[in-house]
Amino acid sequence: MGDDLLDERTVIAYLAGRGVVDGARARARRLGGGVSNVVLAVDDGSRRLVLKQARAKLAVAEAWYAPRTRVLREAEGLRVLSGIDPEAAPHVVDLDPEDLTMTIEQAPDGWTDWKSRLMAGDVDAGIAARLGGALRRLHSATRGGSGLSAALAADTDTFTVLRVEPYHRTTARRNPDLARRIAAVADRMSETRECLVHGDFSPKNVLVGDPGAWVIDFEVAHLGDPSFDVAFLQTHLLLKAIHAPQWREHYAAASRAFIDSYTAGAPLSDAAHVSQQIGCLLLARVDGKSPAEYLRAHEQRRVQALGRTLLIEAPAEPEAAWTLMEQERE
Repeated sequence: MGDDLLDERTVIAYLAGRGVVDGARARARRLGGGVSNVVLAVDDGSRRLVLKQARAKLAVAEAWYAPRTRVLREAEGLRVLSGIDPEAAPHVVDLDPEDLTMTIEQAPDGWTDWKSRLMAGDVDAGIAARLGGALRRLHSATRGGSGLSAALAADTDTFTVLRVEPYHRTTARRNPDLARRIAAVADRMSETRECLVHGDFSPKNVLVGDPGAWVIDFEVAHLGDPSFDVAFLQTHLLLKAIHAPQWREHYAAASRAFIDSYTAGAPLSDAAHVSQQIGCLLLARVDGKSPAEYLRAHEQRRVQALGRTLLIEAPAEPEAAWTLMEQERE
């Protein structure tokens, strides 16, 4: 297949040839999203699956390229999490290291991504608490690279290409007065190689339904700084609170539930560093290569102001970002 990407017309023959589905009965359709991957659903009556194949050039307005081998890291990340917490991730059914595809089980009917629910004001703090517990177990079980392949542990390029360059470095170039501060956060993050970090721990990568939740999209998984995952989810909850202030208290409650579950009631380790991480990420969702698509102009300005404050002041309290956001409104 080489560099050709699969589509609805070719995926059935491909999976049938690998013995994954019954080609005579299977049906395929393209799923939404797919910024960094082709994502196809395939159902042959007995198995409901999702195939992902990595794009070399991401489907965004700016030039953004990434190694297609990241799908191998993604499959490993899913397998590691499901081995630690079997209810927290889908099962990997097939992995093709030559054509760089991964096939996983499809979520049950009625499940949706958590982002859609949050954007509609359906904010369940119980889901946030569940995610905090799953992330704590993932980080704890993989300390020092425990259970990770040598290839994943050695891979620093994927995270650099998909996060550090489009988020931190691009944002630094567009905010030269903050460039040194952003670089310091990025350098510390890159030098910390502590445990398996998801790298994209956001609501769009959480599928929820009765009776649980799955974490998916481990393509940025790496041995790194655990505070990045904590900051990433917090950033998304803050963005939604700025966009939909009528549900701010619900988003804040979800944030508290997530942190409490992640820390198991203990103080958050190095909260000042987490605050600066959040500051960088907030700025990146306006000035980076992947801006939050739902923010209006006045909301973007509020995000930038909050991001700057967190980056410069580096408050050491987990609730500080929410307090500062409320003060900025007054």
